[in-house]
Amino acid sequence: MAWASHYIVEMPAASMRLRAQTRDRDRHRFRRMASLGAIGLIASVSTTPALVMVDNSAAGATPSVVDVMAWAPYWKAPEALKSFTGQSSQFSELTPFFFVASSQTAIGFNTNMSNPEAALSNYRTAATNSGKPLVATIVDGMGARGMAGVLADPATRADHVQALVEFANVGGYSGVDLDYESFAFNDGRSSWPATHDYWGAFLTEVSAALHAAGKTLAVSVPPIYDSGQTVSSGYWVYNYPVMGQVVDRIRIMTYSYSVGSPGPIGPYDWVSSSIDAALAIVPASKVVMGIAAYGTDWVTNVAGSCPVGVRPSKKSVTTQAAAQYAADRGATPHWGAATALWPAGPKEKTFSYVESFAGPDPANSGVAVRCNVSRTVWYSDPDAIYKRVLLAQSKGIKGVALWALGYDDPATWDGILNARANNNEWQAPAPLPPKAIGAAVVAPYPAPISSSGPLPARYLDTRPLQKTTDGQFAGNGRQEANSVLEVKIAGRGAVPTATPAVTLNVTVLGEGTGYVTVYPCGTRPTTSSLNVKAGQTISNSVITKLSASGTVCIYTQAPANVVIDVFNVLPATTFAPLPSPTRLLETRQGEVTIDGQFAGGGALTQGSVLEVPIAARGGISDAAKTAVLNVTAVGAMGPGFLTVWPCDTPQPATSNVNYVAGAAIPNAVVTGLSATGTVCIFSSNSTHLVIDAFGELDPDMYQALARPVRLMDTRSGYSTVDGTFSATGKFAGGQETALQIGSRGGLSPNPTAVILNVTVDAPELAGFVSVYPCGTARPLVSNVNFSPLQTLANLVVTKLASNGTVCIFTNVKTHVVVDAFGALTL
Repeated sequence: MAWASHYIVEMPAASMRLRAQTRDRDRHRFRRMASLGAIGLIASVSTTPALVMVDNSAAGATPSVVDVMAWAPYWKAPEALKSFTGQSSQFSELTPFFFVASSQTAIGFNTNMSNPEAALSNYRTAATNSGKPLVATIVDGMGARGMAGVLADPATRADHVQALVEFANVGGYSGVDLDYESFAFNDGRSSWPATHDYWGAFLTEVSAALHAAGKTLAVSVPPIYDSGQTVSSGYWVYNYPVMGQVVDRIRIMTYSYSVGSPGPIGPYDWVSSSIDAALAIVPASKVVMGIAAYGTDWVTNVAGSCPVGVRPSKKSVTTQAAAQYAADRGATPHWGAATALWPAGPKEKTFSYVESFAGPDPANSGVAVRCNVSRTVWYSDPDAIYKRVLLAQSKGIKGVALWALGYDDPATWDGILNARANNNEWQAPAPLPPKAIGAAVVAPYPAPISSSGPLPARYLDTRPLQKTTDGQFAGNGRQEANSVLEVKIAGRGAVPTATPAVTLNVTVLGEGTGYVTVYPCGTRPTTSSLNVKAGQTISNSVITKLSASGTVCIYTQAPANVVIDVFNVLPATTFAPLPSPTRLLETRQGEVTIDGQFAGGGALTQGSVLEVPIAARGGISDAAKTAVLNVTAVGAMGPGFLTVWPCDTPQPATSNVNYVAGAAIPNAVVTGLSATGTVCIFSSNSTHLVIDAFGELDPDMYQALARPVRLMDTRSGYSTVDGTFSATGKFAGGQETALQIGSRGGLSPNPTAVILNVTVDAPELAGFVSVYPCGTARPLVSNVNFSPLQTLANLVVTKLASNGTVCIFTNVKTHVVVDAFGALTL
C-alpha cells in the first residue's frame, strides 16, 4: 500500500519533504525554545494494553456536524492565515505547522521559515480575534531512529515530555499536535514492535502532563487497515489502542495514497475503509479525517531528448490552482474511472497533457534537441473535498483536517459549508473551458523537410506544421487506434505514375503500444512492419508493392504519428512483390503462418541457428534466389543481435537486427537464398522470431555478395572487411562522412545502388542518420531514427556517387556500423 507523509506536496526550496529535511538535519540549526537535559541510556518498556474493539455504531446513525481543522504550513503562512480569517467561523482551531523537535529538549521554528516570529504573532492575533484555540504542530526532525531512541529511554522520554509542556506553556498554545513520521518512513519495520510500546508509554505520560497544564494533545498519523500487526495492517507502529485512550484528537492522514506512480491522492473507498479500521479501535469522538487539498502532476513519458536545463519531474498543484492549471494546458478534468479496486471510483479529478521543450542539447554540442513530456494530473477539487466531508459526517467522527490551509479556494469552503449542513445537492463549479493551445511539437526526428525535389523525399508526415515534398499528406494529424490511412505515392513528385514498387523508410512516433502494417491497399495482411511502444520513435525500411492506384495503406494498432520517406522506385524488372506480405515464421505459441509451417516452435535459444525455407512459400517462387523480408525479434531474454544469410555459405560477421530485452525490434532484410531456397538465422541471445516476406529481387538486377561484409565500424576493438573505416570513434553531432563502398568486399567499383544495413550504437541523444550519394545535397529525410543509448539497425537502399561513395550524416554523437549485402541495378 503506497502512502506518504505531509511533505508529499513539493514546495519551493524552503519546503522540502520531511524525509529530506530529517536527512539534512545536520545542515540546519534550529532555534531552541527549550533546553532541559541530556540524552540518557535507552531502556525498554512495555505499555501495550489489551486490544479493545470500540463500538462506534450508534455514533454514525445520525449525521453529525464535524469540526473543521487544517494544518497551516510555514511555506504558505500568509495565504493560510488569509484562508483562516475568511472562514474562521467554520474552524474549531488554528494549527500553525511551524515547529520542529530537533532533540529531546530542542523544539523551535523550522529553520527554512522566513520571519517566523512575525508570522507567529499574526497567528496569535487571528486566534485571539476569532476566539479559536491555537494548537501548534511539531514534526520530528531527528532523522531515522532518533525520536524512537528518545522515547525508548525513560529519562530522555521524560525530558521530551517536559520540553513539550514547557513549549506549550511558554508559547501560550492551547495544545500541541505531534506529527512524528520517522517511525513509519525512516526507521524501518524491524523497529516497529519496540517503538509501538515506547510510543504508547510516551503518549500516556505526555497526555497526563499536558492535561494537568490545561493543554490538549493531538497526533497526526498515517492510517491502519485492520487491528493486526501484519504487513497489510497499515501503520500499526502508532499504537492506536493507546492513542484511543489518552489523546484528544487522532488526525489520520488519509491522503498521499499514490506516491510512486500516477494515481489518486486519496481514493474514496480507501479513505472510508481506513477510517472504519480506526473506528474499530478508537472512539469516534477522537477521529479526524485528513483530506487533501492538493494534487500531483506526474511525468508518464519523455519522448526525445530534453534540452539543457529541462529535467522533467513530478510537480504539485493546489486545489486553488487546479482548475486554471488544467485550462491553461488545454485540458478538461474528469472524474477518475471506477475500477475493481475502487468500485465507487476514486472521486477525484484527473487529466493528461503534453508539453514540449526545445533548445541546445545538454552536452553543449550545438545540436538542437526537443523532448515531449507526457504528464498526468490527479487532484482533489472542491467536489472531492465536499464528498469526503459528507463521508466524515455520515461516520459520526470528530472532524476533518485539510492538508493544507492556503491550498483552498472559495468553492472549497462553500462545499465544506454545505456538507456540514448535510446538503446532498450541492454542485461544485463547472471546469473552466480549456484554452486553445498548439499541439505538442513532436521531437524533430526525422528531420523536417522544407522543399520539393528528387528522391529521396518525404511523402507523408502526420505531425502538425510539418511539410512533404508537394504539400500533400502533411500535418493531417495522428492516426488513431485501429485506423487505416491510404497514402498516394505514384504520380507525386519524382515517383512516376506507373511505378509498381518502391523502397520506403517508415517512421512511427508512438503514442500507444502496438504495431504498424504497411501494405498495398486491399485486404490487410496479418503481418507487421514495425512494433512501437508509447513514447517511442522507431523506423524501418519497407520494400513494397503499390496498389493499382499507386497507393500504400498504413494500419496503426495504437495512436501514432507516421512519417514516410520514399527512397527508390523499383521497376517490375527489378522487384517482384507479393500481392500482400505473408508470414513465413512465427515461433510464438498460438500464432500462425501462411501455410502452417514454422509456427509455434518456441524461441530460439542463445547462440542457436535456425534454417527457414523461403522459396515456394507464400507466393515466393520456387526458383527464387533472393528475398525481401521483414525480420522481427520479439521478447528477447536480453540484448543481442540476429544475422541472416543463405544457409549454404559461411555465417558472416555482420548483423541484421539488434534487439534489447523484452522489446519487439524489426528490420527489413534483403538476402540471398541457398540452393535449396532457405535462409539461416543466428541469434546471440534467446528470443522469439517473426519473418514476413514481401517479394523477391531479380537475380540479374540484384547481385548479392557471397557473404555480407562490414564496411564501417567506428567502435574501438572492431574491424571491417579490409581494416579501413574502423575504430575511428563516434560521429560528432552534425558530422558528414564519406564512406567508400565501391571496390570493397567484393562489390564492383561503381555499382548504381547498394543494399546496406546501417546501425547506430550508444547514441548520446535522440537523433537520426541520413545516407545519400556524396556530391548531392543532403536530403531532408532520414534512414535511422533512434533514442538515447539505443542500438538500432535499419536497411538502406541507396544510390552511389560516381566515385562509389555514400555520405553518412548524423545529427547527434553516435557510433555507426555499416554492413553491405549486395549491388542493385535501378
